[in-house]
Amino acid sequence: MKKSVVTIGKFNGFHLGHQELLKRVTQVAREKDYSAICCKLLMKDSGLLTKDESLKLIEITFPEVEGIRTYEFTPEFAALTPEEFVSNILIDEFNAGYIVVGEDFHFGRDRAGDTEVLKKLGEAKGFEVEVIKKLSMDGANVSSSRIKGLLDEGQVEAADRLLGYSYSLSGVVESGKKLGRTFGYPTINLKVEDTKYLPRFGVYAVKVYISGDNRIYNGITNIGTRPSIEDGNMVTIETFIYDFSDDIYGAEVIVQPLHFIRGEKRFDSIDDLTKQIEMDILEARELTN
Repeated sequence: MKKSVVTIGKFNGFHLGHQELLKRVTQVAREKDYSAICCKLLMKDSGLLTKDESLKLIEITFPEVEGIRTYEFTPEFAALTPEEFVSNILIDEFNAGYIVVGEDFHFGRDRAGDTEVLKKLGEAKGFEVEVIKKLSMDGANVSSSRIKGLLDEGQVEAADRLLGYSYSLSGVVESGKKLGRTFGYPTINLKVEDTKYLPRFGVYAVKVYISGDNRIYNGITNIGTRPSIEDGNMVTIETFIYDFSDDIYGAEVIVQPLHFIRGEKRFDSIDDLTKQIEMDILEARELTN
């Protein structure tokens, strides 16, 4: 295979900082006529994106990337020394001629390799290394942890600015207890992957995208443990879509939170809960009009 330009990382948030790496990769690939490769490490911790979400986003945002390779962070993978990682993966698998990484990049057993180690190995193995500085916005570095902190506070608009796209929840509609129907607000229950990082529990004004349906719907979503329903600690994602009554069980749906309305609250009666839902809908409609 011809030479390639490679970037390596978890990319489980694929925020603006990560996107800078891919921009540089595709630019160098065009200049040098190399293949553009993204090497994605799959970790077990929760991420802003699931594996499928991140892969789709990379493909859509950077169609010039010719290959996206994923590696499970298994004990065997973690045991690779920096030298083995370079030889077995960067050289043998990708024929790397140019590597683009962030300034905090570490690799190999016990994170023994850093950017300086990578540069020295590049001199020995015949590839160039370019280190990209962290992207800063509003006086602080753009990072997944910073974005998670904003989501913890319900600040989805601020999180979206750092992501460069809209944070969303995707999954399959599954059958629930249909409690919403009993007080006039039928909801869809979204099943998302356990590794998906969830925002602050509470009620959000949302947009809803249904697979196979070109329309965009407005609604409200409750994320949390439903303290008024005595559901234990089970986390649910329930969405009431305005002016919508179709049966979409089994459909793939994307729910995009736009504005945080209120946190979770326990109500003494279904009547109190219903009144609050009515107020939530009024506020959500005003925010999305």
